[in-house]
Amino acid sequence: MASDKRERQRLNRAAKQEEVNKTVRKQKALATAKRVAVWVAVGVVLVLLANIVWG
Repeated sequence: MASDKRERQRLNRAAKQEEVNKTVRKQKALATAKRVAVWVAVGVVLVLLANIVWG
């Protein structure tokens, strides 16, 4: 059976790792949102240009 100190250390490591995982997920979500926003903006510009050229 683990001592109290080892148990606290294990729980602290798990909590710290969960915080790191949460931060990484947040960064990935933000990067994905930025990428989508750029592609949407490019699409809007292309539609506007097509409307000007052929409209």
